[in-house]
Amino acid sequence: MYDSSNHTVSIDKKYCPSCYRQFEGDIVNCPHDQTELRGPGNDPLIGSVFAERYLIESVLGLGGMSIVYKAQHSLMNRTVAIKMLHRNLKDDGMALERFRLEAQAASSLSHQNVITVYDFGISPSGEPFFVMDCIEGESLEKVIDQEGRIPYLRAISIFKQVCDGLEAAHKKGIVHRDLKPANVILTRRDDGAEQVKLVDFGIAKLLPQAGKVQQQLTRTGEVFGSPIYMSPEQCLGRELDTRSDIYALGCLMYEAVAGEPPFIGDSYLATMNMHVEQHPKLISEKAPSADVPAELEAAILCCLQKDPDIRFQTASELRDVLSSISKALGGKDGGALLDSRKQAAPYGKGTKKKAPVELILVSTVSSVLLVTVAFVALWPGASDDRGAPLDKLIWSLYLSQAEEDVKKGNYEGAERNFSKAEDRCRRFGDRKQRLQTTLRSKTVLYEKWEGHAEDLEKLNNQIAAIDTERVKQEYEELMKLIDTFDSKAQSGVSQSSKMLKAEAEIPKFVSVSAKLSGKGLWLEQEQLLKRVLAIEKKMVGDDNVVVAKLEMRLAECYIAQRKFGQVRDLLSHALAVFEKHSADDPSFAVAALNKLGQFDLDRNDFEQAEPELKTALERARKLKNRDNILLLCLRSFADLLQLTDRVSQGDALDREADLLEKKIPRDEQWRL
Repeated sequence: MYDSSNHTVSIDKKYCPSCYRQFEGDIVNCPHDQTELRGPGNDPLIGSVFAERYLIESVLGLGGMSIVYKAQHSLMNRTVAIKMLHRNLKDDGMALERFRLEAQAASSLSHQNVITVYDFGISPSGEPFFVMDCIEGESLEKVIDQEGRIPYLRAISIFKQVCDGLEAAHKKGIVHRDLKPANVILTRRDDGAEQVKLVDFGIAKLLPQAGKVQQQLTRTGEVFGSPIYMSPEQCLGRELDTRSDIYALGCLMYEAVAGEPPFIGDSYLATMNMHVEQHPKLISEKAPSADVPAELEAAILCCLQKDPDIRFQTASELRDVLSSISKALGGKDGGALLDSRKQAAPYGKGTKKKAPVELILVSTVSSVLLVTVAFVALWPGASDDRGAPLDKLIWSLYLSQAEEDVKKGNYEGAERNFSKAEDRCRRFGDRKQRLQTTLRSKTVLYEKWEGHAEDLEKLNNQIAAIDTERVKQEYEELMKLIDTFDSKAQSGVSQSSKMLKAEAEIPKFVSVSAKLSGKGLWLEQEQLLKRVLAIEKKMVGDDNVVVAKLEMRLAECYIAQRKFGQVRDLLSHALAVFEKHSADDPSFAVAALNKLGQFDLDRNDFEQAEPELKTALERARKLKNRDNILLLCLRSFADLLQLTDRVSQGDALDREADLLEKKIPRDEQWRL
């Protein structure tokens, strides 16, 4: 029977209802807190009706946050598993919220490879709970523990189903964050085929245990996930997206076919550092007797790239590659393919020398191209990321090998592999994102390699040109999008829908506007801001903070182009709006007043500039936690004093600004 928690409680085990440790034998009281232990004979819920409809039969599992019971629905005659939050956590707001989010995430999914949640609530006695499938099966973790590792054809079948379950979650905007073998449950369908169920979309607290099991749990406030399977960005506490689950799946796949994880240190912190800093050993080197196909190894290594941009970007993309590999190795021509792969493999059982990437690629390409269904090589990719999966796989391997060569000081080898990676990624329609990633990585080579200053300069110019090209593409797409908003709608409802969509895109317009400014594309920025302002004014009117912010940006754009005629009107109107709404956030009004005074100062209109800048500085001194605005006001007023023959007073403000600047993080100094 599946245990949906982290540790199975069999009918022979007892547990402490206070600390939730588990014990075997004749022990009666918990040796840690002397609480009477519970088990099949004295658990108060067994044999009772819970939440007025579930007859509790037995304990299935026990975890850091919850306990799971097997039960029968009294009216529907259905066997279910009921997960209840530990009683000592009922008043823990964070634990309760995680429990609720887990139930909400799982219940929003309806997919054959994700556990089904039927019910969620609070029992009359105050117990938070949710009800889910009671699955007959065992975890992938248990299978690996018992068998050592899994044959690769069976493993591929499991991985494909994991991808399907993840893709269903990702489409719902859900990132699992804790994918590991314990959360992959293997069951049997009626036809005998193996079926995967993904479980536990919540995060468990750390139990007082050691070693690998300890690292697979979570320490509240420190680690959110299982360190053995955490992505580098998760280890660093950065914002996560679905590609973090791709990395975790890579760790899971690696362990399944190699028999051990790619990284495991002496502590959870050591393991996290390995994810961030080290590259995994080839599976063929760590477990040569597993005889893992080179093409499967390449797919797993692609998932384990440190940079999310060079992993598989979606679970469905990985699944398609696995399907093609499966057909190549186990399909109609599987025998011939396996023979050719074994003959071509540059490494195998007993081989200690690390296989060069070129030989891995030869094996991969030869195997895939031998099949008539060459999906991996021929599928053009998703509409927003054109390129065959095989090309992306080969590119990631070349790039990884080049970066390894740089670390080892093999600069000539690194340059060759960077060139191969560049050639491969020029085939993609991903807005040159992978090309840009490759070139930026290549700059590290030329920074370290003496005598290549000219190459470094050319490379930086190429990166800048690609940046500009990508910004222009974004601009053109947004202008086309604005055209659809401006088109005449067939009905009032349709027009309202368009305007709401336009409102939702405002952050994107602002972001691209900033990029255009950074590239000196002020004409394009002006056109974009004018169009967006027209839409926003039509949507919410002139008296709106968003309109005022856009006007400030348009004024800056005019100043950059030396089109001063409309600047004062824009800044004055923005200031008036910010003043009107200053109760919400007075800092915008202060920044706008300082901007207006700075504009007048730059135009040598000292008479208007002085009262504006002086008032802005006085107000800035009253703001809380906005030292960046105070810094700007100090610099502006100091500049005015120095230009109007009050040098000593201006110097005093500059010295105050110098002291303040040291306190403010550099990336916060000029942010408003």
